[in-house]
Amino acid sequence: MRINAFKYGSLLKYLLICILLPCCLSAKAQDITLVVIGNQTGVPAEIKMSELKAVFRGERQRWGDGTKVVIAMIKTTTPLGNIISEKIYSMNGDEVRGFWARISFAGKFDPPNVFNTEGEVETFISQNPGSIAILNKVITTSDIKTVLVAGKKTF
Repeated sequence: MRINAFKYGSLLKYLLICILLPCCLSAKAQDITLVVIGNQTGVPAEIKMSELKAVFRGERQRWGDGTKVVIAMIKTTTPLGNIISEKIYSMNGDEVRGFWARISFAGKFDPPNVFNTEGEVETFISQNPGSIAILNKVITTSDIKTVLVAGKKTF
């Protein structure tokens, strides 16, 4: 059986594109800088990355002043939500939703408050003491502060 070199070459190019495209998209996702924002009440001004991940995994119930930790998240089905899922949980959006379903069903932690837009997240953070979220822009208002992660505004 003889294989047409042209068809083989086209097939090889197609295969390489299928293999490399996810890598390129993943690299692009890593280029986006993330910012932690929090309500002025309860949320510390600075946090280590390991502490941030512990908060977003429901391993920390209260802040240092006793205020309850309240997590706000952009939907994991959005591009930003998926990037946050990768950087914080090392999971895709579906896996993060499953993770939170298991945690909340077990009664270990209240599920995150999930929003469609960044504006909705900002409004929630400004109105809820102890609330924390991750977005892709620095926000500092009278009710919201940017939380430094390992001494930096972005990560």
